[in-house]
Amino acid sequence: MAPPFRADQVGSLLRPKSLVEARKNSNLPWNNLRAGPAHEDGSGHDGTTDTSSKITEDPMQILKNEQDRAIKEVVADQISRGILPITTGEYERGIFYGNFFESLSGFEMRYTPMEDFKLGFPTNRPLIEWGVPGRDAGFPTAKKVTLEKSAYLDDWLFLRSLLPEEKWKDAKITVPPPGWWHIQLKEPFDKCLFSSDSALLSDLSAALRKEILTLYDNGLRVIQVDDPNLSFFCDEVWQDTCKAEDVDLAHLLDLYITSHNDAIRDLPSDLTVGIHICRGNFPNGVGLASGSYERIAKRLFSETEYKLFYLEYDSPRAGDFTPLAHLPVDKAVVLGVVTTKSAEMEDLAALKERVYQAADVVAKGQGRRRTREDALRDNLAVSPQCGFASDHSEGGVGMTREVMWEKLGLVKRLAEEIWPGWDATNS
Repeated sequence: MAPPFRADQVGSLLRPKSLVEARKNSNLPWNNLRAGPAHEDGSGHDGTTDTSSKITEDPMQILKNEQDRAIKEVVADQISRGILPITTGEYERGIFYGNFFESLSGFEMRYTPMEDFKLGFPTNRPLIEWGVPGRDAGFPTAKKVTLEKSAYLDDWLFLRSLLPEEKWKDAKITVPPPGWWHIQLKEPFDKCLFSSDSALLSDLSAALRKEILTLYDNGLRVIQVDDPNLSFFCDEVWQDTCKAEDVDLAHLLDLYITSHNDAIRDLPSDLTVGIHICRGNFPNGVGLASGSYERIAKRLFSETEYKLFYLEYDSPRAGDFTPLAHLPVDKAVVLGVVTTKSAEMEDLAALKERVYQAADVVAKGQGRRRTREDALRDNLAVSPQCGFASDHSEGGVGMTREVMWEKLGLVKRLAEEIWPGWDATNS
């Protein structure tokens, strides 16, 4: 399948300083405020009037106003620059996975000491090194976890209100994976609530599926599931830790593949749901893991229902393109060849050559006299390796909004050179 966009982006964009300050002053570092109101007169998406918008001294209202203003501006910037897909920049979230787990019934976010996390897990290693005593994590509180109210519908409706209907297909919303918290915690659930890991993950997958279908029913056609946790199966340090603790990594991967498939199986044919698997992207370019996708590529490409994979390929920590030899003819990869971890600008010619190298690997692996041109046409696109600001604070080393736009423009030029005639403004 050909990817929906030859020049793609992962989702998050650098926040303006005014938005960062507004969130800081609201004391909501991890929680999220819904986007809206959608209209200048103060009426919300349901047509009702929000009289609280007049109380501008309220820090929460200041955040809401600043958030909506920033989203309007960044959407207009993307449109004027021909950047696709169009996103909110995730400005309405405190962190890229925010909002979903907070929206679940029978589930809660609560402060958790670091000793309750898997200490060798890549996300937790830098936090422990920095002396962080604990952080919020998600746990079930009932025997059934459900989604009663959409986590992201308001965000999508606000974005949708800023676009003409013919451009709705050019927008994208990101969502977290079902097992986001499960994989990180030593005891992810109380045994009196769930009899097994798969029972909890089944509920979480059903909730995510409901979220995806709700967004689809309201006109969204491109959704990205962000699951950097899957790349950690490639990380040797974590693998060694799991072996020392008798953790069955193959069984864990089975659980997460099943949970993803349960969430996305048999979705409408005109809905694109891809999965983003990078190696983590803390502020100031701090990476979380390293290792080739080779350890998991064959299973991910052949056993998951995903047709589109966003993969990190901007630095040596990702390994070479060898894993792409496992890519089936009917699936596609978005090559994350432009880094968001630093402001260093890549060379266009060098990027182009790397994409050709990837295409050669894909074609050779698919056999059947497949050529580089076949792989480029059917199986590849390009993007930055990750978002520009996975949380609300800051991005990569030296990254500025000007550099961010320059890098997104570089991705667009790269796509236009490799796929002549492809134009982001006429996708």
